[in-house]
Amino acid sequence: MDRTQKIQHFIEERFLVEFGAEVTAETDLFEAGVIDSFGYIQLMSFLEVDFALPISDDDLLANDFVSLADIDAFVGGMAENRPHAGLEHGGMPRAD
Repeated sequence: MDRTQKIQHFIEERFLVEFGAEVTAETDLFEAGVIDSFGYIQLMSFLEVDFALPISDDDLLANDFVSLADIDAFVGGMAENRPHAGLEHGGMPRAD
């Protein structure tokens, strides 16, 4: 399962919605009534844990996480900017 599918699966399972004709990757999930403020906190917690992302208050305030596409782009950008120092051999820490 790739990153986008993992995020989509979480949203579908947690908020009982199915992506398709009515709810797409570009749908504003707040306006569509899929996610509320409590759900937003659950989603951010999921992203922090499952993708090992340190999401700061500044990140939350500076970004609009309103659609699957927006959320996926944010996670992708954070993952690209994350330092990978000391990781080798398939992402495993070195045993020095």
